[in-house]
Formats: sequence, structure tokens, C-alpha cells
Amino acid sequence: MILPTLPPGHMTFPVEDDVFHPHLRRGELAVVDLADHQPAQGELFLIAYRDPRIECGRTFALCQMVGRPRYRRPGGGWVQQAEPGAEPATCWMARHWIPPADPRDREAALRSGRFGTSEGPFNTEHAAEKLMGRVVGVWTPGR
Repeated sequence: MILPTLPPGHMTFPVEDDVFHPHLRRGELAVVDLADHQPAQGELFLIAYRDPRIECGRTFALCQMVGRPRYRRPGGGWVQQAEPGAEPATCWMARHWIPPADPRDREAALRSGRFGTSEGPFNTEHAAEKLMGRVVGVWTPGR
């Protein structure tokens, strides 16, 4: 969605590549709702990572959140099948690209060197702490 103005409680973040095409394109400004930190399946977010090399100590990136039902072990770690003491939970990954939906297209992209990275796994609470806000559209100044 193209927003004519920047709403209160929102910020912009520059889109530097086309890894989230067709949702975001290089050169656009993603509009981020700073009040929405809850991970949601397939939604785009701005995420923060610690980076001691930068003066502010944090670096930011766009990501797509993908959750899978898993089981969380009491001491940490994830398993796919229920086991004693493990509780059902959503295991979140922050993908830094949108891979093609068709497995054949995905394989072709990987063979051609077109691939992206992901971070995780995160439980819901940890993901919400890292997410700065949900991308709700793009803003084009002067439009």
C-alpha cells in the first residue's frame, strides 16, 4: 500500500534491494508501524540485531517472519515431535528474502546463486523483543 503521508508512530526504512519484490522494491521507503511487534506468519518486519561495531550498538534489517509449530525443550532447543517435558510453541525464523513458492523455482534460484539468509529460531517472546515493527506500506515523499 502506498501511503500519502507518514502516520504518527511510524518510521521509514530504505529498501536497498529487491529481495522482497513484489512487496517492496529497491529505492522505496518501507513504512514501519512501531507499535506492532508481534510476529505474524509471512508478514514483513524491521528487525534489530546487536552489533558492537556500530556506535549505537544495533543494526537493522527487513525480514519476513515464518513460524512453524514445534516443541520447546525445558532447557532450550526445539524438536519436531512431542517428548517428555517439551511444550508446544511456535518456532519463528526471520527470513531476509522471499524464496519462490514453487520448489522447482526455489531450486533454480539456489543453483543460480540467488538465495537469502534467515535468522532464528526464536520463540514468540524473543522475536517480539527483536522486531522494531511491522511493515505496513511504502511512502513516497511528494506523492
